[in-house]
Amino acid sequence: MEYDSAFWDTTWVRPYERYNRHHRAVWDAVSKYIEGKVVDLGCGPCVIYEGKIVDVTGVDWSKEALVEAKKRIPCGVYIQADVCNTGLPNEQFDTVLMLGLLDYFEDWGPVLNEVKRITKPDAKIFGTLLNGFLGHDW
Repeated sequence: MEYDSAFWDTTWVRPYERYNRHHRAVWDAVSKYIEGKVVDLGCGPCVIYEGKIVDVTGVDWSKEALVEAKKRIPCGVYIQADVCNTGLPNEQFDTVLMLGLLDYFEDWGPVLNEVKRITKPDAKIFGTLLNGFLGHDW
């Protein structure tokens, strides 16, 4: 499934202020393992980082999501790009987050190839899945 930036701009132009139980649970699970330079693929509005100190580079299709992300984490770096072809330099990141991202792809190969390219050899990679979005059979 492919979406263009206009689809996501429509999604993220609406207020998304909900730092909810799901965000807390994910943060509690991964925060102790996050280190160094972090790249968040499909970062959306970055509500998970609000009030936290993280060296984050957020990548998203949506310009609107990145505008919202910048409000939450002004010191972050934000790139509007395809997560399969970010344009980021090779082997730059210590931690990768893909929170609810992989559900949007029939084939995870291109995303994971990009992750491999942009991360250091000993990088930590975290992802969450939604509830069978796209009808995946895990």
